[in-house]
Amino acid sequence: MKDRRTDEILSAHTEALFGHSEELWQVDLTDEEQDELGPLFTLAERLQHSLPPVQPPAAFAHSLGKELAGSARHQIAAARRLRRGVLIGAATVGSLVSIASVIGAIVYIISRLRARPPAQAN
Repeated sequence: MKDRRTDEILSAHTEALFGHSEELWQVDLTDEEQDELGPLFTLAERLQHSLPPVQPPAAFAHSLGKELAGSARHQIAAARRLRRGVLIGAATVGSLVSIASVIGAIVYIISRLRARPPAQAN
């Protein structure tokens, strides 16, 4: 339960740092929580002030999007080729088994006919 409460407090602090919410100020911190999490809050605030958010150039974002879409298309095509190859292979094996069964049946029938004693004429 303590971990969940700590997660909620840290989430609220993060949201407050980014200006998304004022939830942190609505959370009543115990003295123990303040002692435990205070240094982490201070570090997070210092980092936020010293590391401004970075926005990638639009050209980079556009080229990355094209790259990712192309990669996804290649993966989908490779998966389709593999699936098709497996299907053709399975069909080939199934056909070979059927042919072998027919040949086996013919061999069995012929061997049974040859093994039968000749019919006696009266």
